[in-house]
Amino acid sequence: MSDIQKGHLYNMLSVLMLGVGPLLSKFGLLQISPSKAALINVLTIITASVLLGLFTKNYVKFYFEKNIILLAVFNSLGIIFLFLSIDLLSPVEIGFLGRFYTVFAVILSVFFLNEKFSRKELFFITFAILGTFLFVDTGGDYTNNLIGSLFALLYTFFFALTNIFIKKTLSKQKSSNSIMFTNNSISLLFVIFYTLIMWELFDGNYSFKGIGFLVLSTLLGGFLGTLLLYEALKYLRFSIANVTRAFSPLLLAVISYPFFPIEITVKNTLGAIILIISILLLSMGDKKEKANGKITETSKNTQ
Repeated sequence: MSDIQKGHLYNMLSVLMLGVGPLLSKFGLLQISPSKAALINVLTIITASVLLGLFTKNYVKFYFEKNIILLAVFNSLGIIFLFLSIDLLSPVEIGFLGRFYTVFAVILSVFFLNEKFSRKELFFITFAILGTFLFVDTGGDYTNNLIGSLFALLYTFFFALTNIFIKKTLSKQKSSNSIMFTNNSISLLFVIFYTLIMWELFDGNYSFKGIGFLVLSTLLGGFLGTLLLYEALKYLRFSIANVTRAFSPLLLAVISYPFFPIEITVKNTLGAIILIISILLLSMGDKKEKANGKITETSKNTQ
């Protein structure tokens, strides 16, 4: 399996894991407040990282670096706004609005990573974003809850910014698990501070059922899904990896439909078709570009 194939495999597995997360989190938030949910999320990831390190004998390390501290700050804000938005909106709405992450990821990758696009890539990315907007447009009435929608957009922005700094930090010498451990260990300080401000840290109103849903959601989405994303980013360009993740609202809509049904219209169906075709063509174009690059490099070396 080539590096590009590994990257796409890790990325699609990550999408599957993340697709289930919002639905489980919504069930958890029926029992527990958003600030406590954020705290449970961070603690679960830290615990899972330590246990994974013990199991694989590749023990976690703490990377005290400027970029990781910055990504932890952005990650904290992303987590807080994520649970605030899930508390106010349905999982399907979260999945749809969360795809604005793609827009932020593409824009930020140009400014922070100096990534450039071919004309074909720009065309496919533009149509993927167009498909996302069409799909979102009729997935729910967001005007009834502008605050929830604003929180959803904020969490997507901060998670995109977090992953930008993860891409800048990743290297083959650094463990993805240790980066996640460091990120969430620092994030824990900010989340605890937020929970204290909300006067909810010591009130004792913690539902075991709610904790169970949130822990499971975090293990699948926040831990496994993110760990797989970190591995994918070692082999894929940041922008390509994140445009491919636009599949997640389709998956989430299918999973959540029995609990939170949405209206199926011509517009959102058309958006879904445009979204899928654009992403498939974009992924195929990226593979061909990488293959051609390797052929060119080989021919230069043989001359």
